[in-house]
Amino acid sequence: MADELQAANADEALAEIQNRQRQVIDVATVPAWYWWAVGALMVVLAVGVDNRTPVAIGVTVPVFVIGLLAATGVVVRGQFRDAQLRKGLLDGRGVLAILGFVALIVGVTLGTAFALRAVRVSYPATLACLIGGLVLGLGGPILMRALRHIMLANRVGSPR
Repeated sequence: MADELQAANADEALAEIQNRQRQVIDVATVPAWYWWAVGALMVVLAVGVDNRTPVAIGVTVPVFVIGLLAATGVVVRGQFRDAQLRKGLLDGRGVLAILGFVALIVGVTLGTAFALRAVRVSYPATLACLIGGLVLGLGGPILMRALRHIMLANRVGSPR
């Protein structure tokens, strides 16, 4: 009887630990609004680039920089305040997923911009960043789900 109680207590304790690990990983996930904010800021910057006037560039560059710093600050502050991830949760698969996502966004945006410019479409940077921003907004949460899956698989006590 005592062995059954110990086993039941151990199972409950392990389930609680795994639940807490899941909560920490969830806190560390970048929220969906962030990806849309960065995509929108890309478009703002591109409008300034496409207009090519000192006033347009002088207004849009600070809006982009301040907006990006503010959004990133909100996300990072919340993550460091609430929980910190254990080293080893993100492995090479996570790094490759992040780098691949960045390459996708840059490739789509620059490729579209150069193609639009080549065919003399007005505002090629703005249109390309609009497309890149959409990919960022839609793809960011997908990336976060993949990273969450990797981190959950790499947590202590998880079956590998």
